[in-house]
Amino acid sequence: MCGRFTLHDTSWELADGTACAKLAGLREERRYNIAPGQWVIVVRPEKNERMPSLAQWGLIPTWAKDPKAGPRPINARAEGIETKPTFRGAFRHGRCLIPASGFYEWQTVEGRKQPFYIRPRGGEGIFVFAGLLSVWAGPEGELPTCTIVTTTPNDLMAPLHDRMPVILAPQDQAAWLDPENRRAAALLRPLDAERMEAYAVGPAVGNAKHEGPELIASLGGILRHSS
Repeated sequence: MCGRFTLHDTSWELADGTACAKLAGLREERRYNIAPGQWVIVVRPEKNERMPSLAQWGLIPTWAKDPKAGPRPINARAEGIETKPTFRGAFRHGRCLIPASGFYEWQTVEGRKQPFYIRPRGGEGIFVFAGLLSVWAGPEGELPTCTIVTTTPNDLMAPLHDRMPVILAPQDQAAWLDPENRRAAALLRPLDAERMEAYAVGPAVGNAKHEGPELIASLGGILRHSS
């Protein structure tokens, strides 16, 4: 799964990584502990452009009668996503990109959970998650919400968790965003392990109230996978 992530790159780096020129120059807020229920940046297609907007992390289907009554999934399993009632509408009409500098995962070590931070190899560039966007319309107006699609782990992630976010390669972003693409589910595969790295961090990230660059400080060596 993916339950916490970071976004601390510059707006120009986000614009470059998502091919969304309108992100460049926007107010920058460096975030190191993005948690469910918080507002996140999403990039969606609009006519012939990619447009940035905000959505709450935790999807509400458009057909939900009461947004507070049911679950708000922060992750959507790739397997069968086209037909699951909660996600099929957003899969058809709300595919989006969710930029991230990195994300956290917890591994159980000797009875305790050790957090790891996973980022692009060498700390260069950003991750772009495959996301789903849903806009719930209620009496008080519209509420945009989103979820991150997950898939099976690659060789780097497998020792840490049995799921990982779908991280789209640059050449796959347009196909994911294209609402006419009927084979978008084929893009929901793990990123090559060689393009990622992981390292242990302190337990403070487990509290969503904690924020700051110290959360991604390494406690030791970096895990990398070589083919």
